[in-house]
Amino acid sequence: MIHETIQLFEHSSATLTTYVQQDGEYDRKGLLRPAILICPGGGYAFISQNEGEPVALAFARMGYHAFVLTYSVKIDNPFPTALRELAQAMSIIRTRAGEWRVDTNDITVAGFSAGGNLALSLGVHYHNVMITEEIGLTSEQIKPNQLILGYPAVTLEPRSTETPPFLIELMDKGLMPDFRGPNIREILMGKENLTEAEEQSLNLLPLVNGDTPRTFIWGTYEDTVILPTDLLGLATKLHEHQVPCELHLFEKGPHGMSLGDATVKPEDQVKELSLGAWVELSRKWLEQGRGR
Repeated sequence: MIHETIQLFEHSSATLTTYVQQDGEYDRKGLLRPAILICPGGGYAFISQNEGEPVALAFARMGYHAFVLTYSVKIDNPFPTALRELAQAMSIIRTRAGEWRVDTNDITVAGFSAGGNLALSLGVHYHNVMITEEIGLTSEQIKPNQLILGYPAVTLEPRSTETPPFLIELMDKGLMPDFRGPNIREILMGKENLTEAEEQSLNLLPLVNGDTPRTFIWGTYEDTVILPTDLLGLATKLHEHQVPCELHLFEKGPHGMSLGDATVKPEDQVKELSLGAWVELSRKWLEQGRGR
């Protein structure tokens, strides 16, 4: 495997990490493979490790070239900073496609939670001059062929405005990331105390259109962070614009489950959950979309 970490911009800490398959031999030599570019979540406050490398390795086992984006976070990196970094990562994959033997017509962008927001943002903004002109790219260079969105933040409407006491206790003990401070909307706007109009401007649903890439969506009804209506609303919008879409809303499981197996969570948390099926479901969905 070709494991490389690439700095995206000279004055940025954002990186692209590669999990590129070595060339095969005999009848597998020179084989072009599909690629998947993964955007971990973390509320734009940090980068989730569970939603990066483990997902890349899972898709590598399926024969994909995988890439993980470590994008800029926190309030001093407002929108569209991370989106420009994702666009740059896409252009690097397409530019080096010959070297890495990537099928340039089969590049998926996958995102989880805030990373799902980022992936969907590219899906609706890839033709926007605020992205392309700023970094000197064309929409063809940065457009995903399809999206996989795990419990994506779409409207950014909070399910609750108060942090439950048990989560505060876990944060104080260092058993989970500390989300206290600016919320996801404030981070994206680069300031606190937003107006209602500023908050609504970050909702991605109105931006979905007929040119949005085909999309696979999954999440859980029990998610205490992302509203199930975010997923249902996104699927409805895609259907309205006749964009091919598949939606899986699992009943059980909290937010941030990534692969939903023992590689990322304790066995007792995942052994009775069905949500881990999204990996195989997405593989089949990707395969059935080839040749569209």
